[in-house]
Amino acid sequence: MKLTGRCIILRKSLPKHQTMKIFVGTILAILVIAGTSCEQAVNVEKEKEAILAVLEEEGAAVISQDKDRLFAVHVQDDFETRLELGEYGFNTYQGWGEISGLLGDWIDSDGDVAGENPVNTKENMVIKVTGNTAWLTYDNKWEWTNDGIKDGYNNIQIIFLEKIKGEWKISFSAIYSKSQL
Repeated sequence: MKLTGRCIILRKSLPKHQTMKIFVGTILAILVIAGTSCEQAVNVEKEKEAILAVLEEEGAAVISQDKDRLFAVHVQDDFETRLELGEYGFNTYQGWGEISGLLGDWIDSDGDVAGENPVNTKENMVIKVTGNTAWLTYDNKWEWTNDGIKDGYNNIQIIFLEKIKGEWKISFSAIYSKSQL
């Protein structure tokens, strides 16, 4: 024991292997605590922009009648689901096999957007992003002309998306028809 001024310094050396264990253990404990207590913050506005880009791509793919582009915005698994409620009743499509058949046949037959100058707008949108999943609802409006006569349709859509390998994909959609324009 050595007395220096007012402090007493006790000097007892630990063996090097114990000092190293304590040092490594302390560093590991700090890393574990830091890693488990910090969640990555989701930039919700950035994710909303990416989701809107997916919806715009979906509309553009329909307008251009491009199945590959349309298919690319979907999850394409056995759980993907599409619900439709319209003037002809209620239909459920389960799994990518059914949905790709539905969308592919629709594109091949020129779909409902068969007129000139089709325009798709999405209004009254509500989006909730929760990490790698999101849901949204909006009024989906299509307009076009046929021989100079304005035509189109409205529906309400509810969409669920999943973020897979950094890209948002549609995994569920429900479409409820509204009255004609």
